[in-house]
Amino acid sequence: MAPPSTEQMAQGSFNISNDIVETDEVFRYDAQEQKAILNARPWKQDPHHFKKIRISAVALIKMVMHARSGGQYEIMGLMQGKLDGDTFVVLDAFALPVVGTETRVNAANEANEFMIQYIESSPA
Repeated sequence: MAPPSTEQMAQGSFNISNDIVETDEVFRYDAQEQKAILNARPWKQDPHHFKKIRISAVALIKMVMHARSGGQYEIMGLMQGKLDGDTFVVLDAFALPVVGTETRVNAANEANEFMIQYIESSPA
């Protein structure tokens, strides 16, 4: 077996120092569990309830590509995911087809319709 490469060692030390754990469990979605969390609303009792966020690599890439495509203008998009204790888990992100200026982004009816269609067509 060959010794680990410099890249593998760097990735390993990055993962250890940033407490990164590779797992597919984060992608498991339980609709009943999410409904119970949303009904309990623990953030109402503690405004600092959420302390962490986990963003999937795909969602992060989509966000960065959308931000870069906006150039100097503001952009707008939505994130989809779930709640896990005190953590937001962002599983996907998508851009909204809105017109941006240097000072604001206006979401018109087309953007609202796009959001509804996108969310309804996404798997639960």
